[in-house]
Amino acid sequence: MQSHEYPLITIVTAVLNNKNTIEDTIISVLKQNYQNIEYIILDGGSTDGTLDILYSYKKQINCLVSEPDRGVYDAFNKGIDLAHGDWIYFLGADDKFVDQNVLSDIFSKNYKSKMIYGNVIWGDTETIYDGKFTKVKLYYHNICQQAIFYHRDVFRIIGKFELKYKLLADWVFNMRAFNSIIIAPIYLDKVIAIYSTDGISFTSSDTVFTKERQYLIKEIFGLCHYIYFKYFYWLHIASKLIYKQTNSH
Repeated sequence: MQSHEYPLITIVTAVLNNKNTIEDTIISVLKQNYQNIEYIILDGGSTDGTLDILYSYKKQINCLVSEPDRGVYDAFNKGIDLAHGDWIYFLGADDKFVDQNVLSDIFSKNYKSKMIYGNVIWGDTETIYDGKFTKVKLYYHNICQQAIFYHRDVFRIIGKFELKYKLLADWVFNMRAFNSIIIAPIYLDKVIAIYSTDGISFTSSDTVFTKERQYLIKEIFGLCHYIYFKYFYWLHIASKLIYKQTNSH
């Protein structure tokens, strides 16, 4: 592990049958002009030619594991266990850093916070997602995982990703992080990555999270936040009913 001035950054990518995109992801990591990087790739048992691409970069990847897993968050949890970095970053197998200067720009300074987050570009659009977050904003929107750097201490404080949330375990994790005065997340007005809108997390839903969201707000943020959330939820439902009745005549 290098000096505190230039911390070791572990980048973790989970991949399963992404032969059309994984090479661009890998190249965006290898092109970073920040020298203190550990790259871990966890393949869930690809059968489409992804492994051929991965093995062609094997010498440039610090740790490459290919074995069945229980989903992307199980792979990420394995990556956390394997990581040696001071900071851990999760890069999707169809996402990529916005440019080669991302890590050098961010880690040219030290941070008291244990969670740093910025923005992503939303797919092929020019849309930048999604600015500074608060607990209230986390009721309705998640910070894109490709916009976040977690200090390794975060996983000692919170634990790892909860596997019952198949697609949005990072949302629950971020809620817990925002409720911690020790972690104290900070926002940087900087684009970190280009986030693909073709991935499973964008095209599918997490029914367990959807069902439990209001109770998670109560458990993590407390009763006042839960009441606040429910008030605006029912206000929204009432306004939709009024609008529907008004426009039905």
